[in-house]
Amino acid sequence: MPYFPQLTSGAVAQFPGKKQVLRRTVVNEAADGNRVKLADPAANTVQWSLKYSGLTDAEWNAIETLFEAVEGQLESFTFLDPFDNLVSWSEDPTQAAWIKGGGLAVTTGLTDPLGGTGATSVVNQGSIGANIQQSINAPGGYQYCLSVWAQSAAAAQITLFQSTATKSASRGFAIGPVWTRLEYGANLGAPEDTVNFGATIEGGNAVELFGFQVEAQVGASKYRKTTEGNGVYASAWFLDDTLTRTTNGVEDNSCTLRIRASG
Repeated sequence: MPYFPQLTSGAVAQFPGKKQVLRRTVVNEAADGNRVKLADPAANTVQWSLKYSGLTDAEWNAIETLFEAVEGQLESFTFLDPFDNLVSWSEDPTQAAWIKGGGLAVTTGLTDPLGGTGATSVVNQGSIGANIQQSINAPGGYQYCLSVWAQSAAAAQITLFQSTATKSASRGFAIGPVWTRLEYGANLGAPEDTVNFGATIEGGNAVELFGFQVEAQVGASKYRKTTEGNGVYASAWFLDDTLTRTTNGVEDNSCTLRIRASG
């Protein structure tokens, strides 16, 4: 499956960009004039209008190569939404999307740093570090940023990591009784199409976590809560069969792209 390319800046898109969620309602009008309206979730689509400027020739060539490979609107590619969170169930690690190491006791519904009840207590009852992690289908050679809020009643250590089958990178953080948003960015340069993101809780430590977020960019942006869905669109299409570039100078190209996906 081809992927929409990432820019050398580590971002997928530039500002300004536009995202629309389109929903359809089916209306059945009876002979007496009464109407019954039903939502049609299968028809939901998401559309993006992305403007790019200052693209290097290499960046433009990567977009053009993808466009030619999928033959414009004909075939699909995977698109990582620059306006969304790439992990599912960002506030509920009890869901099956999250893989939890042995010895971890997880309790949800605690007060979170944004004033809600989306925080989770994670207690490592074992003597060695244990992971809580989620895998997404995305290129192992892209830049990602993993972020999460964390706190602990006593001084504790937590490690954020990214990994594939062949490569991994991590960073440790010291946390205490004040909510702190931790973030860790890395580019593994790995060939795999599955990347794992998560946190390691040291043996005997008890921490509270809130708001896991993964983005295909250098740093963390505003938090976006997810449930069963996320920002990884495995079947996205270009909305146009013509790709137009404006060359403004040496290594300076601009274009506007329209992309859609089932939502």
